Amino acid sequence: HTKSLHNYWAFDHMHGAATGAPLIALDMYEHSFHMDYGAAAAKYVDAFMANLDWEVVEARYQAAIV
Repeated sequence: HTKSLHNYWAFDHMHGAATGAPLIALDMYEHSFHMDYGAAAAKYVDAFMANLDWEVVEARYQAAIV
């Protein structure tokens, strides 16, 4: 409702933002990256960011601020 962006942490996959629409979601629990990246969580984040389709993220943002 404020047409502003916020970064939220969802503790235990249960506690998200009370309002708004997610544009992207990055799972940082160990089960999401450990098999492929081991303890190299930063490499997992780098790979996640490199594989985002920013046009889709922009479309989600534009739809959210209407």
